[in-house]
Formats: sequence, C-alpha cells, structure tokens
Amino acid sequence: MKEVSKQIPSPKGNIASVIHYPETDTDKLAILCPGYLDTKDYAHLVGLAKGLCEKEFAVVRFDPIGTWESEGDISDYTITQYLEDIKHVLEYMLAQNSYKTVLLGGHSRGGQMSILYAARDVRINLVLGVMPSSGPITGGRREEWEKSGVSVSRRDLPADRSKRKEFRVPFNHVLDRDQYNAVGDAKKITAPMVLIAGELDDLVPPEEVQEIFENANEPKKFLVLENIRHDYRLNDDEVKLVNRKIIEQLTQFL
Repeated sequence: MKEVSKQIPSPKGNIASVIHYPETDTDKLAILCPGYLDTKDYAHLVGLAKGLCEKEFAVVRFDPIGTWESEGDISDYTITQYLEDIKHVLEYMLAQNSYKTVLLGGHSRGGQMSILYAARDVRINLVLGVMPSSGPITGGRREEWEKSGVSVSRRDLPADRSKRKEFRVPFNHVLDRDQYNAVGDAKKITAPMVLIAGELDDLVPPEEVQEIFENANEPKKFLVLENIRHDYRLNDDEVKLVNRKIIEQLTQFL
C-alpha cells in the first residue's frame, strides 16, 4: 500500500487529499467524505481507507474547500461547494485511470454528501452512508445561528486531541443546506446503497437513517451497530469494529 498526498485543483483552490494505492493495479475507486467540519485525517476515515485499500480499492480522502488543509475560505464551505469538491476529486481520479467501480461514502455530513452526490452522478455505482444526516437545520440552533450570523465550532486536532481548531461558519451555510434533503434524493439512486447507524447515536438517531433506507431503491443494506455513538472515531476499538462491519456490508455488492 502506498499513500500519496495530493493537491487536487479546483476553481476555488486546491483540495488537500491523501490517495491510498493498493500494491496491484485496480479498477476500483473509493472516495471518502468527512463529516461536518471534520478532517480527512480523523482515525475512522484513515482506518476505513486502509481497510478498503486492502480490498484492492484506490482510496481518496480529502478536506472540503474552506476547511483544514484545503484552500478557500470558510464562507465557501456549503453543501453546493462540497458537491463540486467531490466532482473535482472524482474527475481527477478518473483522468488517471478508468475505474469500473466507484464507491462514494462518508460519515455524518460526509454520508449525506455521498447520497446527494450519487443522486446527481450516475458514475457512482456504490454508496455508503455512515450515520448520514439528512434534512435542513431547524429549531433553536438555526435561530441562534441566524441571530449571531455565524456558528462557532471547534474540532480536535487529529494528532493531538487536547488542541482545537476553530471554525466560524456563516449563516449562508444554513440557507444553502435548505436546498438539499438526502431522504428525497435516496429515491433517485439506482446504485447499491449501504447505510450504517449507531444504536447510541443521539445526533443522527437510527430512525433517521432508517427513513433514508426506506426511501432508497434496492439493492440496499441497513445495519444498526450496538453500543456505538456518533463520535465512535474517538475510540480506537470502536473504529476497528465499525470499519470491519462497513467492509463486510460493502463486500456483498462487489
């Protein structure tokens, strides 16, 4: 296995990525999308990338424009731009090789993005949503965000969880997100879909993931993992368990 750091060009700036190449030539590609303000370098995505690479996938994990190591401003961090980021990553990889299998997947917001993008691009022929969010931002969180104009979020650094990186996301992010809903878009996808929920997830409860599943077309798989929370990435044993289960489910469609 070989890992290569790459700056993938886009009109908004370079998209920071890491590409995992298996030891032998492959016609299988996987693109992994991080969650809301998460980074490509969090343990659960790194572990999943390595696991998929062992299954002879070339795997790309990347930071969306406006976040972490990618160029652009935080004001660029919208659903609309994230979809464009996925497109640029996909087209960069397809220019290198004519992959026959293209898996698009991610955790939380990354799972939502995978569903939204797959509904818009028939080149995706396998979809993975791990605890995918779905609808618009509502309630008190939306009201506070609109009132202040920004939402301040902090994320732990991959190499040192005691340190934090701060993001100030403008309210335009919410208005842009209003245009998209993964539940409705799941109906448009004909590629196989694997959906994973965590039994103890209080951010994206299993019933929300099940709603996406019920609206998705066959073939599809839905798995609820016992005793798993949304931030399982903070527990190395849980990361290994979840990634093993993910790969078991995906293997049924390969």
